[in-house]
Amino acid sequence: MSIRRVAVGIGAVAVVVMLAGACSSSGSGSGSGSGSNDGTSAGQSAAPLPTASVAAHGSPLRVFFYNMEGASAAAPAPESYQGAAAAVEYVNKNLGGINGRPIQLIHCATVGTPDSVTNCANKAADSKPDLVIQGINAANDTAVPIFKSAGIPYVTLNAGSPDELTSPDSFVLSPGYAPQLATVPAYAAEKGYKSVGFIYANVQVLSAPLVAVSKVFKKEGVKYVPEPITITTSDLTPAYSALKAKKVDAIAVIGSLAQCSAALKARQSLADDGPMFLASICNNKSVLGSVPSSVTDGIMVPEILTSAIANDKDTEAYYAAMKQYQPNAPASAANAASGFASIMDVDRVLSKVADPGTLNAKSITTALASATDVPQFLASGATFSCGKKLFPQWPSVCASAGFMIKYSGGAYKILKTYDTASLLKGVSG
Repeated sequence: MSIRRVAVGIGAVAVVVMLAGACSSSGSGSGSGSGSNDGTSAGQSAAPLPTASVAAHGSPLRVFFYNMEGASAAAPAPESYQGAAAAVEYVNKNLGGINGRPIQLIHCATVGTPDSVTNCANKAADSKPDLVIQGINAANDTAVPIFKSAGIPYVTLNAGSPDELTSPDSFVLSPGYAPQLATVPAYAAEKGYKSVGFIYANVQVLSAPLVAVSKVFKKEGVKYVPEPITITTSDLTPAYSALKAKKVDAIAVIGSLAQCSAALKARQSLADDGPMFLASICNNKSVLGSVPSSVTDGIMVPEILTSAIANDKDTEAYYAAMKQYQPNAPASAANAASGFASIMDVDRVLSKVADPGTLNAKSITTALASATDVPQFLASGATFSCGKKLFPQWPSVCASAGFMIKYSGGAYKILKTYDTASLLKGVSG
């Protein structure tokens, strides 16, 4: 029998997708799930795919992947599943499976509502997979308790709800929203900025992360100047102008995709050339191309994954696999890299298990819980450790590397890598 809980709405799905997409440095992506694979045209190189020495064989590891992508305007993230599907093909066909065993991907699409998320969670509980991976979703507090009761380990790179961040059976293989945004005050302090204005959509999902980030600002000695807007605000010139009137040294923008473009247009109309931070969803060709290049030159993006960094071995493998196995997917879309990386990170943990025949939900939970210093896919050499409690306030978070990336002349470079656990030490949301 399926285990059911009362679903609690989280609201503002567009912003949930924005922040989840922020877990990957994209460089482009339409968000529609259609279009050509554009990684190499974006300056990425696609290395030849390896050949497995031994073909994947035996009973498959059953991975249940659920993602917000259904027939709804509130479900615009199909790229996450497309990335995961390409990674499964890559692991099975080019790496010989996970420790020799093939992956069987079970797919469930949600429309971002609590009911649809609960429906997928119940399907997972009924089908009893070895592992559940979440791509992009809202209202995951309705799902994680179901997986826990069913004894199924849960993995995601995109977590924000309390149960995801604290459950012993939940493994968050990237730092998450608050650690990513904490790189902004750290970088601002290093550059000598006295104040940073934050234009942000005033919705529930951003509340806890921004409370934590405001405390990091205080810790770093930089004034945090909030400028909340509604998620439906289409003209950001008044908000942008208000911050300029307060003489802030830099401006950060966290909103929907449309608000990213609106912020750049406000910057252009006000002839502002000061420092600017943009959330990863803004790191999109349609957004960056909506204004002259002089407006976007030098813009900074706080990141957790580094799929925009050319000539990185993981980046090369990612684009080659996407081109081979998901040629019609926008590989440089933010969410695609996140979905791909979630499969690859799991592979890197489970490939260390001595006897692949013992892998099941219980032993996978044990392997993840004890994982230490595992190279994180698309993270420029950073590692994750679920066997260490990096964030006391969020014990399920396994990674702490955050990157400040600069966009200039159509190319990206890492300005600095941060240990976000240190940035958030003593800070709670």
